[in-house]
Amino acid sequence: METLTAPMLRELIDHIDVYEKKGGKKNYTQRIVIYYRFVGFLELPETDGNNYKANTRKGVDVEYIPTAKSA
Repeated sequence: METLTAPMLRELIDHIDVYEKKGGKKNYTQRIVIYYRFVGFLELPETDGNNYKANTRKGVDVEYIPTAKSA
């Protein structure tokens, strides 16, 4: 598949949980958990210490911050 379409997303995603914002008016974090059909949610593996960051549109940055492993 080269393009992800809206009908494909509706088939793949069961629901999305969006949590309260934390932080200031301009700089804040917000947890979002995507639940996929037939899979549940995916816990992404730990990275080499770097967070994944993407500029989605002007003034909006999205950053994936891996959770620390529980001991």
